[in-house]
Amino acid sequence: MSIRLEMFQSLWAMEDLPWRGAPWTLAQQLDQLVGENFDGVAVDLGARGKPDADVLASLLRDRPLQTAVFAFLRDDSDLDAALRYAETIGADRMVVCGCVFDPDDAKVVETVHRWHRRSSAAGVAMQLETHRNTLTDDMRRTTRLLQDLDDDVNLAIDLSHYVAGSEIPVTPTPEIEQHLEALFARAESVQGRIATRCQVQIPLGFPQHREWEELFTGWWTRAFTAVLERRAREASDAPVMFCTELGTTPYAITDRDGIELSDRWADTLTLRDRAVAAFAEATDHTTTITSRGASR
Repeated sequence: MSIRLEMFQSLWAMEDLPWRGAPWTLAQQLDQLVGENFDGVAVDLGARGKPDADVLASLLRDRPLQTAVFAFLRDDSDLDAALRYAETIGADRMVVCGCVFDPDDAKVVETVHRWHRRSSAAGVAMQLETHRNTLTDDMRRTTRLLQDLDDDVNLAIDLSHYVAGSEIPVTPTPEIEQHLEALFARAESVQGRIATRCQVQIPLGFPQHREWEELFTGWWTRAFTAVLERRAREASDAPVMFCTELGTTPYAITDRDGIELSDRWADTLTLRDRAVAAFAEATDHTTTITSRGASR
């Protein structure tokens, strides 16, 4: 089977672009994505520049872009609003940051299962994002929750939050590696951002950041490999989503005059190319393992 990587870009990450220039309009943002052969656009419903759903839907009619919704959900009413937005723009997938903080894991699990069932019934595939200040903010609690969550509840992997939130070292400990493997085993998509243990988003190409860039690229390869191995077990050829998500300020680091340190659009395209290479490496690895298994 040939499984395709679908490259998405967050609309939130298009805000305040281009670098040092007059901001692109929404139509221009979408045209940039089409021109660079992105497959889709992800709308963060918490972004300050979130477009009106009807306006976005109208602009998308003439552009070959798929859609996804990224939503912070506190309760069922937030889910209702997110599903309405998804329906309007034709989104078939949703990445959820669950803002549910009950100390009782059973109550959290029940909420996630209810949201997952309701999303599925609406024709929207739901994933949980690994994100700070949500029910998955702690890597250790997340791996514990995964033991109680149904196998079809999978993750959108964004490890920048764990690196910064838990001050993960550039050489992870064996204990951290065990948690990472548990997360990768439930990966469904991957998000693109590079962090250090002190900053959730860094500009690319700085010599002092090289080892962090290499660490994240290796993690993407491992996450893709885990997804592809699960696809092989399930005999599924469903595509895999990667979403570049270099946020505007305050995620983007600025100088004293408020100017971002690097060209975030150029960095986005660099991350896209690295993800493509990581996916190709994961595909080669999975194909080799599958072939060996078939020949036994």
